[in-house]
Amino acid sequence: MRLIEDFTRKQPAFVAQLAAVMRGKKPAVRVEFELHDEDYANFIELITELNLVWFEHSPNPIRICYPTSLQKSVEAKVKALPWYVETKNYRFQCLSASLSEYEKFWASLTEGKLIPLNLAGGTLNPSSEIIIAKDFEGLTNFLTQYAIAKTQHSQTQQSMELFDRILGTAFGYPECCTERFTREREKRKSQEDYLFYESIVEKGLEKSVPIELRVVAHVPCSIQCQPSVSLGREYLAALKEFDPKVYEIAVKELVKPTLFVDLWHQFTVDELNPETAENSVEIKKDDFLNVAEKESIELKEAMLGRISHVPFQYLENFIGLWWIAVDFGNAVMLCNAETGEIRLYRRHSESNVADYRIYRCNNP
Repeated sequence: MRLIEDFTRKQPAFVAQLAAVMRGKKPAVRVEFELHDEDYANFIELITELNLVWFEHSPNPIRICYPTSLQKSVEAKVKALPWYVETKNYRFQCLSASLSEYEKFWASLTEGKLIPLNLAGGTLNPSSEIIIAKDFEGLTNFLTQYAIAKTQHSQTQQSMELFDRILGTAFGYPECCTERFTREREKRKSQEDYLFYESIVEKGLEKSVPIELRVVAHVPCSIQCQPSVSLGREYLAALKEFDPKVYEIAVKELVKPTLFVDLWHQFTVDELNPETAENSVEIKKDDFLNVAEKESIELKEAMLGRISHVPFQYLENFIGLWWIAVDFGNAVMLCNAETGEIRLYRRHSESNVADYRIYRCNNP
């Protein structure tokens, strides 16, 4: 279980969602972060060990993958179709076809049928969209709903709303959250996630976000959304039932504070005690506070913390040990405790009320 423990330290919410899929509490889960090199190889090994099936859509080629250890009935059903290539630990159906065949594939899925396409070689692509389900039947059910949504999708507002509703159902999201997300899509212009964080600020709950809302895969319609809280509670219960030790690791990670510069720059911070850690850093607290004063930061909260993991490669330069100064809603200053590098982010005309803050969770 060491593999899943290591992965949980990086992606605790996702592991809780995987447990929910395995326990039948969630139909499918989508990967919302990048995986590269060793991390990607470990991810494939993990979902193979868990006997899950997954779908990769780049959008072409399409791959439907499953571990060789699946029960014989499912294995025989899939093996009867000449779509797969074998490796040591898993098989994947590698589907690559002309545009006309590609459209036929999705059209057949609207009737719940998977049809074979011409095969092409290749390797698993970490940049693909990845959807994971409990078994082959569950994956087919999800892809059928996805295909129906695709046939309804165009550039009209009405068709986009239908697309959102179908996929919301396919992923098991609460109806209230899907409806709110759908209404907000047009005016938010890819910033729909802000509606949840705005509700946190509006209710003054920045220091007591329910941990259950940290593990759900959708955007809760508000901080007080009870269907989302209940769903998150089910995910955590599924994880605890699956492996109590992994559950404890996940909770420890989930309750760490989140530094929220903006929607595209948010980081889990491992908060350290400055009194015990200051002797081991180059930049001392007084030096950091002097810089904050020089930059006219109205200090509302300050901490020494380490950012160990980021969801996307373009954020890798945020990994490190930082002094962090926050003027809630107005500014964030980062001072690298080892190099002295300063990064200053201030409120501007396009900033959101939820930006430049630290969010904290309560314990379950």
